[in-house]
Amino acid sequence: MKKRVLLEVNALKTTFSTRAGPVTAVDGVSLTLNEGECLGVVGESGSGKSVTFASVMGLVRANGRIEEGEIRFMGRDLRAMSAEELRLVRGREIAMTMQDALTALNPSLRIDEQLAEMMEAHLDDLPVFGPARKRAIRDRSVEMLRLVGIPSPEARLQQYPHEFSGGMRQRIMIAIALACRPKLLIADEPTTALDVTIQAQVLDLISDLRRELGMSVVFITHDLGIVAEHCDRVMVMYAGQVVEEGETSEIIEQCRHPYTRALLASIPRPELRGQSLNPIPGNVPDLRDVTNECRFRSRCAYAVPACSRPVMMREIAPGRKTRCIRDGELA
Repeated sequence: MKKRVLLEVNALKTTFSTRAGPVTAVDGVSLTLNEGECLGVVGESGSGKSVTFASVMGLVRANGRIEEGEIRFMGRDLRAMSAEELRLVRGREIAMTMQDALTALNPSLRIDEQLAEMMEAHLDDLPVFGPARKRAIRDRSVEMLRLVGIPSPEARLQQYPHEFSGGMRQRIMIAIALACRPKLLIADEPTTALDVTIQAQVLDLISDLRRELGMSVVFITHDLGIVAEHCDRVMVMYAGQVVEEGETSEIIEQCRHPYTRALLASIPRPELRGQSLNPIPGNVPDLRDVTNECRFRSRCAYAVPACSRPVMMREIAPGRKTRCIRDGELA
């Protein structure tokens, strides 16, 4: 049975004003996410991953603006919504966890207060007044902490963020994000600053909750290893543009863009112990001064003179796209 489209973004362009001139951080990004699907969004820092989904959430910083494009969630045009309408979608239907749980959580509020704040703003099924409302919020808070694997949830609700480890703070962020049972969870670098063991626990937790709650997930990450293990599809971004997308297994086994190939080659693997790593040479282009040529050209081992002309995304197979004129030679 064909799955229903949950999120659709078409030709999104987001620009920031800076002292040095305008910077287009997201340039023509299009994507589709189906119900129940997990999409991995991969790329180096500054590739436009987080800004793309901040645009979806309506959370672009004050010096930024969405210049072009369409953002539709469950068929509704998010860009056409008022601030109040969009506020009701955020948290209730789309939730986002930020990169650093220590700074994302309010250090001066107990965990029960932070969970209650989310539920007060977005839940409609709570009792209207009095002790019954407080009891319902507390019961849901305990349920959420238990759901994300925090022991003794009743007692830990009374604690502050600094009393938890990094991994536990990530779990609390996930609990807050999922308190209203959203249809879409956007996890922005959910394993930042965590050790490898805790990383695996957090990622497995999100995957388990996705299956249990039937929600869609977007993993924003620089780590293709995470994508390979947890995501149905992958979208690779470079310098504000999408350069390759498709089923995760197909792209991992046979990528068709030199940047994706370079990312895969730079991943440390046990069988290469003792050998030198393969970093990508050169630097990401300055987005204040990009030209119409392929943006990866200066770092690409496959570059030819024709790469100095504009290179568009094109479909090379059903559900498979790339932005490279030599993709056939990488097959």
